[in-house]
Amino acid sequence: MSKTVTDNQLNGEVGETLVKAKIGRLGHVFEGRGRLETGIDGTVEFRDAVTGQMSGNMVFAQVKTTAGKKYPFETDQSFEYPLRADDVAYWRSLSLPVVIILYRDSDETYFWKNVADTKAGDDNRLVFDKTADLLDAVSITRMAGLAVQKGRLGAFVPPMRGGEAAHLNLMRIVLPDEIFVADSPFASGRDAVPEVLRTDERRFDWVIRGRRFVSFHDPRGTGLEAIVHPDTVEAVETELIADSDDPDDELVMIELLRRTMVEQESADLAFNGKARVFYFRTAERYQPREYEYRSLRANTSAMVVQVYMNKKRKDQVHSVRHHAFRPRFERIAGEWFLSISPTFVFTEDGFRPHRFAADLLAGKKRMDRNGSIRGQVFMFRYLLSGEQRDAHSPPLDLFGAPAVPERPEKLLKFEPVDAVQMDVAVPEAAWVANDPNAKKMAAENDDGLFQPKLEAQA
Repeated sequence: MSKTVTDNQLNGEVGETLVKAKIGRLGHVFEGRGRLETGIDGTVEFRDAVTGQMSGNMVFAQVKTTAGKKYPFETDQSFEYPLRADDVAYWRSLSLPVVIILYRDSDETYFWKNVADTKAGDDNRLVFDKTADLLDAVSITRMAGLAVQKGRLGAFVPPMRGGEAAHLNLMRIVLPDEIFVADSPFASGRDAVPEVLRTDERRFDWVIRGRRFVSFHDPRGTGLEAIVHPDTVEAVETELIADSDDPDDELVMIELLRRTMVEQESADLAFNGKARVFYFRTAERYQPREYEYRSLRANTSAMVVQVYMNKKRKDQVHSVRHHAFRPRFERIAGEWFLSISPTFVFTEDGFRPHRFAADLLAGKKRMDRNGSIRGQVFMFRYLLSGEQRDAHSPPLDLFGAPAVPERPEKLLKFEPVDAVQMDVAVPEAAWVANDPNAKKMAAENDDGLFQPKLEAQA
């Protein structure tokens, strides 16, 4: 009787060979177990692709090959794969993590999954995400992380590639050449505010500390004369106070920078004194606002004021979310800088603070990721640098010049800080951790009580 090799045997051998080549192309080593395999086709040992050094970290792998048919319950996004109960029981008893690697010949696709990540309520079925579970250079680093999760402490550190640019959340503040100081009859700014409110000069870009008035704005000939002794007003070089080693002068500068910024950015940004944050204004109650800006490479836009409707009562506004940032003024190497820390402000209607703002902010922060935060930094950097052009900006004529006069020149100017060139690049995608609460958070976001108002969606 002649010897035969079944199609299943041949497909299995071809699949294992192709998986070995695939792992090799990704910079790691697949070793088959030969004819004595019992539910494990081989091991994957992880290697530093830069130095070539073997890590000694391994996982067991079981390879499954499919000729051309679809996987069970397959869609454009996912599919399911059934497991044998005796295989699952055996894999759980092993000392190394076990992954299953699927190869399909018809479209030459490779997927992998930790066999411990079975479907909720069904220990014998895996659900594959066609994007997250694709076997590639990013996901195999996640596979390497499994090698230190069983039996001992440790971490797999993916190899660092060539240098990259690190963008800072700092802006250099260009100060006016002169600053105005004067004696004041009032001991503090709080004492002087009622007097200012009695005048037509409703500006507060000044500081009074120890009966000394300090401002970038000349008080002479204005309503601010009511809070100073006019004959003592003197214009001095800004650096005399900005570069002073006196702690009181440093506190005065920090407060003066904040107050001046509140005044000059008031057309676009409001300031929440309690939370100490700047946030985008809206023109009217319940009115969303879209802001156009330039990111690193292209023009883009963001819904900087978003109106959310109550899901249970479609005609009721749940909350209004404003893009915001917390400022921090710091003196570094003799220069003043603004640090931008993105956050959000929640209001009832675009103006009144929301009763549950803290809870809404906590929920939004849980959903934020690095890319979102980075985009907000670039957006505020664009706004403060004076390049903004949105619905609130003057229209352009045919030659690109403003058709109406620009706003008055700002006393403070903000310049983006150049990116810092790093010696190594962090492979960010490889560092994304599996958050056990991710699915719960996504479900809460999808089934929550509010959703964006349709006309507010970007």
